[in-house]
Amino acid sequence: MISKNLKTIASIMLWVSLGVYTGCSSNDEPQPVDCKTSTLAVSSTSTNPTSCAATDGSISATATGGEGPYQFALNAQPYAAASNYTGLGAGVYELKVKDSNGCERTKSVTVNAPGSTLAASFSLVDSGCKTTNGTVTVNATGGTGPYTYSFNNGAATASAVFANVAAGTYPVKVIDNTGCSTTQSVKVLSGTKYSTQVKSIIDTNCAITGCHVAGGAAPITWTTIENVQSRAADIKAKTQSGEMPKGGPKLPQAQLDLIACWVDDGALNN
Repeated sequence: MISKNLKTIASIMLWVSLGVYTGCSSNDEPQPVDCKTSTLAVSSTSTNPTSCAATDGSISATATGGEGPYQFALNAQPYAAASNYTGLGAGVYELKVKDSNGCERTKSVTVNAPGSTLAASFSLVDSGCKTTNGTVTVNATGGTGPYTYSFNNGAATASAVFANVAAGTYPVKVIDNTGCSTTQSVKVLSGTKYSTQVKSIIDTNCAITGCHVAGGAAPITWTTIENVQSRAADIKAKTQSGEMPKGGPKLPQAQLDLIACWVDDGALNN
């Protein structure tokens, strides 16, 4: 057994000296789960608050399909096993579910206030990757003006424009002159582009001969964006930890940031 292992090590050293060994292995990566074709789904029931200023509404979530156990999140809250949310005012909420394969589904849930016509829409400016150049502009309608606005649970202000915002998901609350309110979750993107900023990193370090290409040792090719999207979260985690690229140095921080920003934006085909 020792002799066999020594022969194996010697062979690998020879491959490295010849520039053949890429560090890719079909045994160290699980077969990918295509979340786009997953049967995972999320449904919900909700109760409305008793008045336009009350915060006694609720949302209950149920997941089906995919691979349990499931975790749930409301707006920007972290994922957890709990699926019931109480103490809610009127607004539009983003309900999310994630299964054990890392697949996610999102549903918009509206909690209505009795008799209120208050509503809000938003204009968003991208933040840039790891910068705070984002802007959120709120457009309130209905209810009784003038309005005040709260961004990310901050103090209410008369200004409907919030600048110097980093990429992320934030609650925005609009309060009218009678005390009625509505809350919505807005997602500010970094605006990182796959086609011009991320693809070249993947092509240079991973989609290379013998690795994540057709006929390579890895179980999935990353020459198409659809395949990259199907493993986006895993790519982010493994590049950040230094596990990828296999057999090579850790990527420069600027490239790690671009990958993370693109994945956090939703791994868009852009």
